[in-house]
Amino acid sequence: MTQRGRCLWIDASAGASGDMLLGALLDAGAPIEAVAAAIGALGVEPIEIRSRRVRRHGLRATKAHVQAHEAAVSRTVGDVLDLVAEAGLAPAVAAFARDVFRLLGTAEAAVHGEGPKQVHLHEVGALDSLADVVGCAAALDALGLLDPRARVVVSSVALGSGSVESAHGVLPVPVPAVLAILAGRGAPVTAGGAGELCTPTGAALLATLAEDWGPVPPMRIDSVGVGAGSADPPERANVLRVVLGAALAAVSVPWRHDDLLEVEATVDDLDPRLWPAVLAALVQAGAVDAWLTPVV
Repeated sequence: MTQRGRCLWIDASAGASGDMLLGALLDAGAPIEAVAAAIGALGVEPIEIRSRRVRRHGLRATKAHVQAHEAAVSRTVGDVLDLVAEAGLAPAVAAFARDVFRLLGTAEAAVHGEGPKQVHLHEVGALDSLADVVGCAAALDALGLLDPRARVVVSSVALGSGSVESAHGVLPVPVPAVLAILAGRGAPVTAGGAGELCTPTGAALLATLAEDWGPVPPMRIDSVGVGAGSADPPERANVLRVVLGAALAAVSVPWRHDDLLEVEATVDDLDPRLWPAVLAALVQAGAVDAWLTPVV
């Protein structure tokens, strides 16, 4: 099985977070207007998204700066999923954001022994994390990377070491949620340095995106984006890079093993000229395939 389309390589060798990936996608050419519109559609407390040029260990990068007040309510995964469902986002954007939040919720629930939809996501439920996930989804869609033909490959992921303060007190790095998210997904990981280099949101975004893990795939490079983290340590460049382009040739796509649900319907008296758009909309909304069979 082969396919051609957009190709993205994510270099997470210095770590990953939601704002680092968002900054890298903006730096690679995603329009900030599309990102701001998607975030604004959530209908939560006011959130402002800005991008600015910064330097990290001598390298130029784009910092995605999300300005929001503290959330007025504590939101569960169920609350966040409802927000996304009611926001009127493009189908592919909403589907990707839901996948990321479900993965985060499942991991947090496993770590804390709670139900996935009831778990309170202290960091993830905050407004800046909501903006990071939905903003990344909108940026990916604008760059053509949520198209089923697109391919995303992620490098080894630097996790960090030491400990970090959290809503649950001091936790060891990598924090339990990051390990729960990446476990069983074939992700190659390294310590990479001191401190928390990969956040749960960053791990969930990478795990949802990655079709494969490894070095740069064969591709024609169109643009490169560099996203900055908040810190600027003296020993390393705190950045995440993305390389965007097109596959040089048809590339093999690994077989996936999933439980699928088939939905059938008999439709009476629909103008045949409408069917191509209907089938395309079903695939865009997340269907693995959609087809039409005449019935007599």
